[in-house]
Amino acid sequence: MRHSLRAAIGVGLVTALVAVAGPASAYGPAANSLGCRIYFSDTGSGSSPTTWSDTFGLTQTPATPKPGQTVTVTFTAATGSNNGPVPLTAGSVPVSVSVKIAGNQIGTLTLSQPNYPATAVAASAPLGPISATGTFVAGPAGAGTLTVAQVKFANATAATYCSNAGDRDHKAAPQDTTVVQSFTVFEGGATVTSVEGQTGTGAARAGNTINYSVTGLAANATLTATLKDSSGGGTGEGNGTGTTGANGAGTGTIAVPTGATTGSRTVSITDGTNTVTVPITILGTPGITITPAGGGAGTAVSVKGSDWNPGSTIAIRGYKALAGAPPPPATSDAAVSATATATGGFTASFTVNDTTTASIGAVSGSTFALAPWAASADGCSGSGCALTYELSQTVTGGALSMSRGTGSSTIVFTGVTLNGSAQAATAKLPIVNVTDHRGSTLGWSVTATVTDFAGVPGGTIGKSALSWTPACVDHPGATNAVAAVAGSAGELKDGATLCAAPSAAAGTGGSFDASADLSLAVPANQLAGAYTATLTVTLS
Repeated sequence: MRHSLRAAIGVGLVTALVAVAGPASAYGPAANSLGCRIYFSDTGSGSSPTTWSDTFGLTQTPATPKPGQTVTVTFTAATGSNNGPVPLTAGSVPVSVSVKIAGNQIGTLTLSQPNYPATAVAASAPLGPISATGTFVAGPAGAGTLTVAQVKFANATAATYCSNAGDRDHKAAPQDTTVVQSFTVFEGGATVTSVEGQTGTGAARAGNTINYSVTGLAANATLTATLKDSSGGGTGEGNGTGTTGANGAGTGTIAVPTGATTGSRTVSITDGTNTVTVPITILGTPGITITPAGGGAGTAVSVKGSDWNPGSTIAIRGYKALAGAPPPPATSDAAVSATATATGGFTASFTVNDTTTASIGAVSGSTFALAPWAASADGCSGSGCALTYELSQTVTGGALSMSRGTGSSTIVFTGVTLNGSAQAATAKLPIVNVTDHRGSTLGWSVTATVTDFAGVPGGTIGKSALSWTPACVDHPGATNAVAAVAGSAGELKDGATLCAAPSAAAGTGGSFDASADLSLAVPANQLAGAYTATLTVTLS
C-alpha cells in the first residue's frame, strides 16, 4: 500500500549488519555506527538521539587518479536507517553526505542520492540501501584521504543529521566518522619507444617485441609488463620486464605472445605498487574484403584491408584460379598500391577487366591475402549469346492479431428475479476475430480468465458459477490454411481455451471467428444487486 508522507524519519536509526565484499582501494564495506539526531523543520539542536548501525562503504574511481583527473566517490550503506512510525513515500528523504578531502589537497565534497528511498517504506521498516555519489578533481601527486564527516537525511518535515558515534548536535557540531578511505594521486607515465618488426609505435603483432619507457615509478624498481584491455583491466597477456633508475624513470620490453587478444589494448607496466599504461593496437591475421564480390568486365571494386603492418605498402591485383602451389597466377589487369594506416587498415579501388579473374588479392612482402571473385558474363556477342537473370521476390510476413468482431466490451446477462430456486442467467460472448498473416507453420490459441462476480451493494457470485460453450468458425470469405477448433464446453476455468489452430508443416494462416454461449448459475438465495466481473481473452 502506498502512503503519503505525514511525518519525518522516525526515532531509532538502527539497522542489521550485512557483510558485503568490497572492491580494491576502498573503505569496507565494514560494520560501523553513526550517531544521529532529528531536527524538526531543520532547526534547533536536535532531539531523539539514536545510533545507526550498518555496513558502510566508501569507494573512489579511478583507484589511483592522475592530477587533474575527475574522481567519482560513492558512499554506501547496506540497509539504511529504520523508518519511524509513519510510512514514507519514494523519494521523500534525499540523502547528502559531506566528505572531507585531506592530504595532497584540501577540500569538501558533497555526495548525493536525491531519489531516496527508492520505494515507499512502511513504518519501522529499513529505508533501504544507500548509494550516494559525487565527484572531485584530483590535485597534485601525493597521498590523500576521504573522510565521511556528516550524513543528512533531508526530509521536508524533519531532517536527520548523523556524524561520528555518540550524542551531540550532529548538525551544528558534527564529528568526523571513522569511515575513511586513503588514496594516492599518481603522475607516472609510459611511452612505446619502438616495436621490433614495425615501422611505427602504435601497433604490434604476435612475435613483435615492444620497447617502452616509463617515468614516475618507484626508484631502482624491477618492472613487470603485460598486455591488458583498452581500459588497463582484464587478464594480462605476455611477460614483459624492465627496471627503473634512481629517479623512477626506466625502460623495458614485452614480446607479444602467440594468440594474444587483438584490437585496442594497453601495455600495463607496474613496479608492484603503481601501474602505468600506454595504448597499443595488437594486429591479427591480415585480411581483405571486397565490394562487390563479383561482376563482369569493367567492374570497379572497393578493396578494404585490416591488420596489415602500419606504414607498409600493399599491392592489390587480380588472380586466376589456383592450378598448383600458391600463390595463384596473376591476371593481365594492372596492380594498384595502398599504404596501411597506423591501425593496419587500407582502402583501395581496383578495376576487374580480365574475365579469368577468380580472386582479388593483396600482398606486402611475404604477407598475402585473397578474397574470392565471382566473374559474371554481363555482356556477350555472336550467335548463341545468352544472358541469364536471377528472379527474386520477398514475401514479408504479417501479424497475428485479434479484434472484436461485433458488439462492445460489455456483455449483459439476462436478468434474474429471485423465486426461491437456483436459476441460470445467459449471455453470449460476441465474435472475436483472429487473423494470422504471419506466413509461418506456427499455431495459436485464444484462452480466457474470469474474476468473481462482485455485487453492489454487496454479495459475490464465484467465478466457478460461470460456464460456456465455445464456437470457432472460418471468417466469412476467408481462405484458411488450417481448421481452427473450439474449446470444450463446461466451467470457464482460468486458461480455458476458446479457440485454437494447430501448427502445420505446410503452413498456417487465415481468419477465424470465435464466440461462446455463456451461462451463470445464480443461487436461490443470492443477495440482490448489480454484479460485475471481468472476462479476459488472450491470444498466444
